Amino acid sequence: MSASLGEAQPESRRRTREFTLAALAVAYPTEEEALIFEAMRAELSAHPGLGAMLGRISSGLAALQADYLECFDHGHERVALYETEYGRMRGLSKGNTLADIMGFYQAFGFSIEDGAGVEMPDHLAVQLEFYGLLLHKSDLLNDSGDLVGQEIVEDARRKFLADHLGGFVRAIATRPTVATHTVYGPLLAWCADLVEAECRRMDAHPAPLDFFAQDDASEVANCGGCVSIPGLTGPDPLTRR
Repeated sequence: MSASLGEAQPESRRRTREFTLAALAVAYPTEEEALIFEAMRAELSAHPGLGAMLGRISSGLAALQADYLECFDHGHERVALYETEYGRMRGLSKGNTLADIMGFYQAFGFSIEDGAGVEMPDHLAVQLEFYGLLLHKSDLLNDSGDLVGQEIVEDARRKFLADHLGGFVRAIATRPTVATHTVYGPLLAWCADLVEAECRRMDAHPAPLDFFAQDDASEVANCGGCVSIPGLTGPDPLTRR
């Protein structure tokens, strides 16, 4: 049995909340996001990853949106938030990577809306949200005493970290454009720490991925996937969207 089966529920639910907050924070900033974080200002003002974002929101949503575009969607200096933008063989493997990610999502009832403004499946925000869903499922299965179900979800968590989420987060955080940014530097460093702690917990060993800037500087930003936080807003993540 995995060491994390039957873990203390307050700790597990804290991590679920952290992952869903991280997913919300690394998505393109929207009015909904700003309202959620404003409502949590007293709780999160000293947060190591989110405190700077809260401060920036005070300057208005447009300022935070400009920060996002500066880091992640501006020409040769942009830093991609998509897994398939990483690794020297990214062009050859993109279709297989996306298909594998979608296989994880479909197996656990995690769907992504079609239409403008919705992120691709390999976007960091979507992957963080999905991992938060798996943590939430683990809690529910633990509450019901379903050990077989828990083992299935834990196996999926370990494989998703090893094959996808765990591999490229640190590469994003350490890019100079991001690492030196007053808002997204602390945020992505915290996200990388969050994911790496989960890899250690789950004994997952992802291969690190490097970012290689593309020549195409005209790629259009794909902004604004919807992120729900269990217990705070939106639909239950088990019946997302």
